[in-house]
Amino acid sequence: MFCKERIAKAIRALSVPPVMVSVLILILAFSKDGIFRNTVEIVITIVLLGFVPILAYGLQMILPGFKEQGREGQRKLAFITNLVGYSGAFLWALIADVEIALLLICSTYFFSVVLLTICNKGLHYRASGHASSFTGPLVLLIYFFGWKVIIPCLVIAALIIWSSIYLKRHTAKEIVGGIVVCLLSFTLSLVITTFV
Repeated sequence: MFCKERIAKAIRALSVPPVMVSVLILILAFSKDGIFRNTVEIVITIVLLGFVPILAYGLQMILPGFKEQGREGQRKLAFITNLVGYSGAFLWALIADVEIALLLICSTYFFSVVLLTICNKGLHYRASGHASSFTGPLVLLIYFFGWKVIIPCLVIAALIIWSSIYLKRHTAKEIVGGIVVCLLSFTLSLVITTFV
C-alpha cells in the first residue's frame, strides 16, 4: 500500500504540466528539424509554456488570499499562471511568425487553457487541467513522430491516469473531460494552422 502510494505520487510529480511540456520541447528540439529556428525559440517556449505556469506553486505560498485556501488556492492560481503563460506563448508565436509546427504547439496549449476555463468557470464542469496537460505532449509526440510512439504514450497515459485516481486527485469523469478538452484544442489548432 505504502509503496503504491509513493509510486503514484512520483508519477504525479513527474507528470505535472510544466515538466511534461518542457520534456516535449526538449525532445522535439533535439530530434526534429523544422520546429525551432534557433535556441532562443526553444528557451522562450519553455519559459512561457513551462516556467510561467509553475510560478503558481511559489506564488501560492506568498499571496495571502491564495495561501489561506491551501490546495484549492494553488489550483486557482495555476489556472491564472497557465492562462498568462499559454496566452503569452500563443501571442508570441503569432507575432514572431514562428514555424507552423511551433504555432501548432503554442495554439494547442492556448486553446486548452481557454476551453478548460470555460468548462471549469463557465459550465461548472471540473475538467482536469492535469489530464489535459499530459495529453497534449503525448498527442503532439504521436503527431510529430508517428504511430511508432503510440504504445509508449498510451502506457504513460495509463500510469498518469492510475496515479490521479489512486491518489483521489481527480475522478474518471474529470480526467475524461481534460483529455477531451486537449483533443479538441489540438484538432482546432490543426485546422487553424492548416490555413495559416
